[in-house]
Amino acid sequence: MTSTAKIARLDFERYAITHRMHGYIPASRRYVMDTYIKPGMKVLDLGCGDGQHLEYLAKSLPKRDLFGTEISQIRVDRVNKKGFTCAKVDGFRLPYADRAFDAIIFFEVIEHIPELEVEPLLHEIARVLKPNGVVVGSTPNYPIKRYYDFSHRILSLFGRIPAFGVNGKKPHQAASETYPNESTAPLPKEATRRQPWLIHKVGRLFADDPTHQYFCSFNRIYRLGKKHFQDVELFTTFKAIAKPVVISNPVKLFSHKIVFVFKNCN
Repeated sequence: MTSTAKIARLDFERYAITHRMHGYIPASRRYVMDTYIKPGMKVLDLGCGDGQHLEYLAKSLPKRDLFGTEISQIRVDRVNKKGFTCAKVDGFRLPYADRAFDAIIFFEVIEHIPELEVEPLLHEIARVLKPNGVVVGSTPNYPIKRYYDFSHRILSLFGRIPAFGVNGKKPHQAASETYPNESTAPLPKEATRRQPWLIHKVGRLFADDPTHQYFCSFNRIYRLGKKHFQDVELFTTFKAIAKPVVISNPVKLFSHKIVFVFKNCN
């Protein structure tokens, strides 16, 4: 059993139960998908979650051309029930032929991969990607969003908090607007509404997402991309803007996410 498979058994199945993925897709992801994925392409969603990106792409592509992989059998079953073809992948080997896909999407996945398996997985991605194919993805920018940072711990504790710190909402208002899932159980809503300081205290003590293992920066993603693909584009994105901003050099920017595009140019 690979190290990834061990992690899957311990964490990912439980995570799939307590963190159901909803239909919301950040604007930066929609932008890169709309820009780089075109009609007629055959697409693989690597680490497809509950299939929200596949459902978005199905608006312009037939389901027969949309594939997914997941480490969680629970999520594999959910995606297959939606009419897509999803395979369970426990390690870095992908069950597809060489040059099988025109595009691969890879959103918020690389940080969950054990460090020793990241480069073998990128090699596999390059193998199943067609000439002139494209990989688009994103990952937290860890020089800014550290493993132990407060907002990340709050997300781990409460699930998704879509209004946190935006639209004039205060932290306790945002916390009370979480999506319903089992991870909201530790604190009653009344406590989060009347005693926002409690969120801060508990958040600092609560363990972070146990499935995060590989911590990226702009420089690290750039080096990985150049090693396995012919062309790399990096974007910086902020929660408050809809369109990512392309950058020409792998610099450390105050951005909570890295959006990347890898290309095979043949």
